[in-house]
Amino acid sequence: MSEAATLKAFVREALADLGAEVSEAGSLLWVRAPESVQRQLEVGAEFALAFDPAHVGEFGAELVAPGSYFLDRLFARATRRGRWDAVRVEAVDGSWVARAIGASELAVAPTPEVVEVTEDILLVFSFRTTLASDEKREAFHGFAVSTADDSVWAVDGADASAVVPVPLPDLRTKLEPAYRRASEALKDRMRDEVERFRAKSLGLLEEEVRRIFGYFDRTVSEIREADPDGSADLVRAVMAERDRRLAEALERFEPRATATLCSIRAVLTPSVRMRIPLDDGDVDVRLDAWSRRARVTRAESARLPGRPPSDTPRPGTPAGAGGERAPRGPRARSRAASAGRRRP
Repeated sequence: MSEAATLKAFVREALADLGAEVSEAGSLLWVRAPESVQRQLEVGAEFALAFDPAHVGEFGAELVAPGSYFLDRLFARATRRGRWDAVRVEAVDGSWVARAIGASELAVAPTPEVVEVTEDILLVFSFRTTLASDEKREAFHGFAVSTADDSVWAVDGADASAVVPVPLPDLRTKLEPAYRRASEALKDRMRDEVERFRAKSLGLLEEEVRRIFGYFDRTVSEIREADPDGSADLVRAVMAERDRRLAEALERFEPRATATLCSIRAVLTPSVRMRIPLDDGDVDVRLDAWSRRARVTRAESARLPGRPPSDTPRPGTPAGAGGERAPRGPRARSRAASAGRRRP
């Protein structure tokens, strides 16, 4: 999925939630902001937003990207406000089933048998992730959790079906388990990237520690060579400065990974349960009108043919203890950095 598309969907919904009028024309989002939004976000009454650097400046458009000033202001406001809403997918007839099948992994499967058509409630969680060290990386991720079968999958809100607002349903018993599953899915998605970021940051830390030790070791040697008898106080001062520089390097290069929940949306959507005959047995599959994502719902079901395997967790798989933080890089120092805190 496109990170820019996910980001654009979040910005569009967050601005609309604050009361702004948002429309899309070509590559830009056009925003008409009431006075309250102008004051909160420090923007004019009308402005354009670009999500591609190639279109920055067109009609005065400001770039929206992870780490940008506008996005930080919008994110802070949305977090304080607490974004939580409910919408319904309007499917006037059953034709959505055929269209959804054609757009999903089921397009290459044998003809499915429709078992039942129901309404499913999806809980869609949006997260902002930040990897910080000497550099900073930010991204947005969305995950949908079905309250019918507990399956979870990544979503791109920009590609979802059109919806209309509805009153919030009572989902108190569903919310916490769904949040744990979405958090665990986020951890799984981020695990490899976090490990690569951690390895790079610790490698840079090792390099900086070697540079600091090399510089101060040479300095101490030169001081002692120039004044063997009267250099003790100066050497102690130099070593104290070395320790300070090592502490700064540790703070600068220590890898940190965090995730913050941005919003929760309940999506009421038509859903169909189907049975697909395969050589090694039937497969039960659910498909909803909002995400058009096929999910295998029976634990012993075979993999759908012809496409990469789904990342949908199977029912009964422990979700694990989730939280709003992605895996955090260890706070352990390298041996060289640790040694730098001890005086010779």
